[in-house]
Amino acid sequence: MNGLTDYITEQPWEDTITAWFVLVDDAYQRIVTKRGRRFRASGPEPSFPDSEVITVSLIIETFFHGNEELGYAFVYQYLLGMFPKLLDLDHFNARRRELVGVIEAIRRDLRDQKLNWADPIRLVDSAPVTVVTYTRGARCSSVVGSEYFGVVTSKKGKVYGFRLHATVTVDQLIDEWVLAPSSVPDPQVLDELVLEQRDLVLIGDKIYNDTEREERHWRKRGTLLLPLRKENQKKQWPKGVQKALGYFRHAVETVFSTLSTVFNVERPRGRSFAGYVVRVATCILAHTLCFFLA
Repeated sequence: MNGLTDYITEQPWEDTITAWFVLVDDAYQRIVTKRGRRFRASGPEPSFPDSEVITVSLIIETFFHGNEELGYAFVYQYLLGMFPKLLDLDHFNARRRELVGVIEAIRRDLRDQKLNWADPIRLVDSAPVTVVTYTRGARCSSVVGSEYFGVVTSKKGKVYGFRLHATVTVDQLIDEWVLAPSSVPDPQVLDELVLEQRDLVLIGDKIYNDTEREERHWRKRGTLLLPLRKENQKKQWPKGVQKALGYFRHAVETVFSTLSTVFNVERPRGRSFAGYVVRVATCILAHTLCFFLA
């Protein structure tokens, strides 16, 4: 990711955590101002503010790969001066799950500050998010259903869980993302992923080859879908175009690699559907914050 995550290990923890809180809280206040009302309809504001809940979530996902018990124990032992009103872990988890919409709103606020709105190019891809091993899927109670059984072709394996679908800029900033059951093919998720966007140039891998889909996106949204062509396809891109598309693809692959290795997004430690979603949302927020701190 071109050094964008180096600050995580190179800067003092306190500096990073303070910067996270300031960025998160500033975005939170902007969103409240834009809404014209606070998020809670009644009652006083909690003694442990939402921005601190989100900041502690970032600590857990970034420094402890989502291990809540270990991360929370560290915060309690070493960072209580920064979070004097820290809740017990159960109440923290409940608050965190309630804030998933706020976490995504904050990410979008921060994304909008870094997004080059004049650049229409988006790279589209997906990655597996494992809940349990494939063989244990039938006994899983966190998420239930045959649609969560899927195949990871690139890794020649099977997965029980989700696939994280995302559009990414050439500069590796995540624009939109969707979490879908792992059995749903990537092309079927694409319509939902770019539902509110128009006039894009979407570059995808070979799975997105579908002449009808390409024509529909162009007709309805003015969006040009440019998937890499399979070798046996009749319709091929000119050699230089195919090479350029392959070059751009490296950026989205780097993003998913970073989400996996730095933020452990492929194996979140949730215990419920809501728990998995909020952990993935927190990882993507952490990735977005890198563009402010690198």
